[in-house]
Amino acid sequence: MISPLLEVGQPVLVSGAPDDPPTRMTVDLVQDDHVTLAVYGNRPLPNEWRELPEVHLTCLGRYSVYLIHVPVVRSGETRLVIGPPESEGAVQRRAYARVLQPVPVSCTMLDADTEHWVSFDADVRDLGGGGCSVLSDVTPPDGAVVAIAFGIDGDAPFAVVGRVLPRDTLPTIGKPLTRVEFVLIREADRDRIIGFVLQSLASRTRIEPHIS
Repeated sequence: MISPLLEVGQPVLVSGAPDDPPTRMTVDLVQDDHVTLAVYGNRPLPNEWRELPEVHLTCLGRYSVYLIHVPVVRSGETRLVIGPPESEGAVQRRAYARVLQPVPVSCTMLDADTEHWVSFDADVRDLGGGGCSVLSDVTPPDGAVVAIAFGIDGDAPFAVVGRVLPRDTLPTIGKPLTRVEFVLIREADRDRIIGFVLQSLASRTRIEPHIS
């Protein structure tokens, strides 16, 4: 079933194959097991899509990124009707989306011993509505409180408070990877992050979701 994940008006990214450039579409109609997708601005679909038996969808929830492999029921000039997934592994859930373009942030960590905030430089590797992962020279301990200020969409920066998740025992090349779960964030700011991630994915020639 895909209808619980897709709602009317929801933006999605659609591609003919996982490595193909995505087309940005919106959910136009949800009816039983069929979902109608419409291209933004009523632009025509690629000619080769008229014969596609299946497509790959990327959609963002509040806390997760979903990859959905679905059959095509029928296609028109600006719309695509898709059916439910045909296998159990056709819907994949990811914690965050891989963001390759720079994400402007500034980070501070609460030092539990001194109770002082310590600033550190970090590069955002993965990002979603529920958290992110960062690369930095500093290695915040598990459970540490981190404040992250984002400046992502040209509007005023906003800050979220996160908690460092337990670090997996994985080989690290270069800077250590730290996963942060957002524990204090306004819903409006979460929406800004989701919009930024979707726009970033749409502008790339290849989508690379990543489990963090």
